[in-house]
This record gives sequence, structure tokens and C-alpha cells, in this order.
Amino acid sequence: MSARVHIKVGSKASNQVVIKDAAIAEVHLELFADAEGNVFITDLGSSHGTAVNGVPLKGFVLLNSGDEVVLGGKFRFNWEKYRVKKTHNSAPTPNKLEPIDIDTQPHSQQKKKAPVEKPAKMEVTNQSLLIIFGVVFLLLLLMYAIN
Repeated sequence: MSARVHIKVGSKASNQVVIKDAAIAEVHLELFADAEGNVFITDLGSSHGTAVNGVPLKGFVLLNSGDEVVLGGKFRFNWEKYRVKKTHNSAPTPNKLEPIDIDTQPHSQQKKKAPVEKPAKMEVTNQSLLIIFGVVFLLLLLMYAIN
């Protein structure tokens, strides 16, 4: 029987994915994969919540390709399922992975048309991409470790 792989996301340094922001709880959510490669998500009682496709999480939800996940009402990523084929080289196990530390700054949810706001919008976009790439990278490793 294969062990399940768990990834915790939150603002606390002990998480595998760290997002330093007031909207993110110390231990905000958990992603885990079963032996068949299905990835599930659950909110761990955060005050600002987690939603999948606009529906607040209650219990565990199976992530499907194209699902939009929103953390704390402001961090978004779209889930895509990838299969990673095993090679003869051994990959790092989740226990050997280094945590990802993501520094964030608060931003407004309102979209403004003033040209002065464009640099801030780019900064938020880059931070969001960093979060997405970090989570996708960890999940690819997770899928590789299971197979």
C-alpha cells in the first residue's frame, strides 16, 4: 500500500508552502494525494477560508483539471492535473523537499484604471504566479513520488 503525500499551506514556517499574508492562517489548507494520484484539498479551519470554484470548502474536495482555488479570498490558482512518468533516477521524496517561503504584501481587490496602479497590479500578478508555480511544482513532485 502506498503512503499518501500531504502538503500543508499557511503562514507558519513549518508548512511546505508558506504564504506570509494576513489573509492566510498559520495552517490554512492541506493538499494530499491518494495512491491512485487523485489530489484532494481541505481547509483547516482558517478564518478567511478556502473556496473551490466559488464554493467554500467543507470537508475534503477532489480537485479536477480547471478548478479555481481561492485562499483567504485573495490568492487564486487554477488546478491542472499532470502525470509525471517515473525515470530510472530516484526523485526526492516529500520528506526531503525544502519548504517554499512566499513573501506577500496586501493589495486592493478593486481594479482601478489609473496608470499609477499598473506597477502594483504587475507585482501582485508576479506574486500570484510564484504561488501557482510553487504549488504546481510541489504537486508534480507529489505525483511523481506516488507513481
